[in-house]
Amino acid sequence: MDRTKISLRIAILLLAAGAHTGCRQILTGEEIANTPVHNFEKLYDDFNAYYGLFEVKQVNWDSLYNEYHPQVTDQTTDEELYDLMVAMLAPLKDNHITLFPTNPSLPRWSNDLEEDGAYEIANYDFEVVKENYLTSYTELKPSFGYGMLGPDIGYVYIQNFSTDGGPAKKDIEKMLAALKDTKGLVLDIRANSGGFDPLAQYIAGRFADSRRLYMTYRKRNGPDRSDFTAPVEWYVEPTGDFQYTKPVVLLTTRATASAAETFTLAMRELPNVTQVGDTSSGAFSDAIMRELYNGWMFTLSIGDYRAANGQSYEGIGLTPDILVQNKNEDIIAGKDEALEKAIEILQ
Repeated sequence: MDRTKISLRIAILLLAAGAHTGCRQILTGEEIANTPVHNFEKLYDDFNAYYGLFEVKQVNWDSLYNEYHPQVTDQTTDEELYDLMVAMLAPLKDNHITLFPTNPSLPRWSNDLEEDGAYEIANYDFEVVKENYLTSYTELKPSFGYGMLGPDIGYVYIQNFSTDGGPAKKDIEKMLAALKDTKGLVLDIRANSGGFDPLAQYIAGRFADSRRLYMTYRKRNGPDRSDFTAPVEWYVEPTGDFQYTKPVVLLTTRATASAAETFTLAMRELPNVTQVGDTSSGAFSDAIMRELYNGWMFTLSIGDYRAANGQSYEGIGLTPDILVQNKNEDIIAGKDEALEKAIEILQ
């Protein structure tokens, strides 16, 4: 399943643009009027029916509803309704929740969006890496590339896991074949917002020396908030024609999310991998999209993803073995301290 946040959000925006307002019918034939009250209630009801992280988040959804629902009337404006919905959703601290109003004057909302609507990639610029650190670089796709950081340290750049599995696997084969004689490599996923979990699993397997459990997940599948599928175990194990088992430094930031985080879970289980940089986003679960009576769209998380030790990192993120938070002024000056620490480790 494609879990890339950007692709998902673009798809939802296209659907939202074509949505119409007015009355809607439910399966019983009962007509539901498009009113602020009914829209607010539907947002609550859909989360109540499908959201998979109430236990993990430890947020009282009913208390939030009881706080904000009385403030919604049939005279509530779209702007006021938007603000009340955001106020109810924000405490969940879930970067996979996004609200897409159809009104041009109202911005899409998510916890990880900045005021200008861009995704936050804290103090990181790939151009700084290319211009100031790489001695060579080969771009296989805009989202995949490799190069050298000096004479014997390799570098792999993966912007997302959303490309088709077959070509992406061939790209990884080219990268690792070109870098197999290095003494270590930097794997940079600091701008990686996710994609296909199976592709991430396969790529992690190119660095694995044996089979290890790295993740379990279950998904909401019933009306009760405790209704879930049986847990599914995910393993990282050797894949491809050969495996790169020399030292690897994995670079992450707060923008490392979704399938990039499940990839990080897999890589953290490998003895040759050290995670460096900033804590990841903390947004692991799959998300589905739903529609309100007024045509507004929203996404919500349906899964409960956990590390091999059973711990959930939703809303928390994965803290690196070595925490290095780049300073914005250093990036502007062309200096990447997290990358420099990675090079130091591998020298």
